[in-house]
Amino acid sequence: MRSRANVTFMSTFTTEGTENRMRWDRRSKSFMEVWYATLNHAPTGMGLWVRYTITAPKNGDPYCELWAFAFDPEGKRSFGGKERFAIDRLGTPMGRDDGALVRIGDAWLSENHLEGEVNFDGRSMTWSFDFEPASQCFQHLPSVVRSRIEKRVSTVCSPNLDVPFTGTVKLDGELLELENEKGSQSHRWGRKHSLTWTWAHCSGFEQDPDSLFEGLAAKTSLGPVPTPSSTFVFLRYDGHDIPFNDLKWALRAKSTYELPTWAFKARTDKWKIAGAARSTPEKMFQVNYTDPDGSPRYCANSEIADLAIEVYERSGSAWKPHGSLTSIGNAHLEFGRELPFAEVPVSF
Repeated sequence: MRSRANVTFMSTFTTEGTENRMRWDRRSKSFMEVWYATLNHAPTGMGLWVRYTITAPKNGDPYCELWAFAFDPEGKRSFGGKERFAIDRLGTPMGRDDGALVRIGDAWLSENHLEGEVNFDGRSMTWSFDFEPASQCFQHLPSVVRSRIEKRVSTVCSPNLDVPFTGTVKLDGELLELENEKGSQSHRWGRKHSLTWTWAHCSGFEQDPDSLFEGLAAKTSLGPVPTPSSTFVFLRYDGHDIPFNDLKWALRAKSTYELPTWAFKARTDKWKIAGAARSTPEKMFQVNYTDPDGSPRYCANSEIADLAIEVYERSGSAWKPHGSLTSIGNAHLEFGRELPFAEVPVSF
């Protein structure tokens, strides 16, 4: 049975049932919104990433897009592409469209299903997944700062942090079948991306398939002045949900990130972790996110990265090693900043 500290746990997970609801009012400018899912295909070792996006620029007409990526460890079948649609291809208002939370053209996402197709540069990727909805939504940011960050930059949550996906993917006609493959579905919205950021997710550790890591670190600004980076991480380990992202502990967490590695440390009064996520440039895609104000943000992402974590438990006044978690090729990792990363070609 999981150990859950009452107030801390409830600030980390919410049960409102509206966390996936569309936030854009179809009128406002300077707004962006994205729903995305990441998962792995165990038989091939491939990683998958799909995105449904809305952008309402400060200047210009709003638009929506579909993005799709497949990461092949051998590099032979990797795919990255996107399609842009006029805003009239966005589904009906009020956040519902025959059960869909968001519909872009013929693609859609609901509380338990997502599907779509992207044709790009003569190639194609289609997907159709059913998933079992989670009973709680994971909140990356502490509740006391969530609203403020949403209004100033953007906020993110994972309505389905770690759920089984079943369905199919077609890469240029080649069929991949998925049966209860663990994956994650998240939702981000706000005015812009952070100045820099990193993010990692893993639910495929070799030592314990029930363990789970989710974390991000980011740096924003107050006017023209950059702020120090903030680190928010969460670990499910050995039957415990450990909210290092609670504000008290997030203020003490430390990390450094520079492609291709994110190294982090965090602790609570009982648990401490030290870990690192890493990829190699040839296993990454780099894309340009254009913020609503027109400024670029470059994102380098891999869904077949590596992650290692050392876990310590407090015993009296000392920290004693409790266990190790490693994942080779099953972690999801991303880096973002204003300038492109020279190590990875920009796909689009």
